[in-house]
Amino acid sequence: MTRKQVWFVFCLALLLLCLGFFPIQSMVANAALKSTTVNHFFPSGVRSDPAQAGNCWETSLADPRPDAWRCIVGNTIYDPCFSALQQKSYVICDANPAGDTRGMKVTFLDSLPASTATKNTARPWILQLSDGTTCTFITGATALINGERVNYACNDQSVIPGYPKQGTIWTVRAFHDTSKPPVIASIKTVWT
Repeated sequence: MTRKQVWFVFCLALLLLCLGFFPIQSMVANAALKSTTVNHFFPSGVRSDPAQAGNCWETSLADPRPDAWRCIVGNTIYDPCFSALQQKSYVICDANPAGDTRGMKVTFLDSLPASTATKNTARPWILQLSDGTTCTFITGATALINGERVNYACNDQSVIPGYPKQGTIWTVRAFHDTSKPPVIASIKTVWT
């Protein structure tokens, strides 16, 4: 290429970058990321908070697996809460794999219901993007973006419709502003 052509290509790339055609954050993060790590989460223990009394009435909506539950303590819903197979007298709620992995012990006012989870219902409930952003599955009613349910809310105020696209490196479409195109974000770690 001639010097003039090189200059033209450089200016065009710079213009496209400024206009947001290249998700530069995702490209930079992908350079170091080799694959997405998939973790099956269980709380590491119980915080020193006193145990709370509560009820679990169904399988978790956030993490539909056989040992995860949707529970209520007072007026607060916790989802997911986790039970161990060897004990059925309490669950551990409010644990965060991307933060404090210990949880709050919740004893039952009633017994656990039968789980409705199947092997095929497991899906990530927490995503950690390659830039460090953490996104959590939203239970209950949410909005739609282009006809697709917003499933995750992130700590950088972005939202993610649908589920991650799986591959060696998982990706999501993150919207910071729904009137603009999404950023394709790489996922460093998911927890199921």
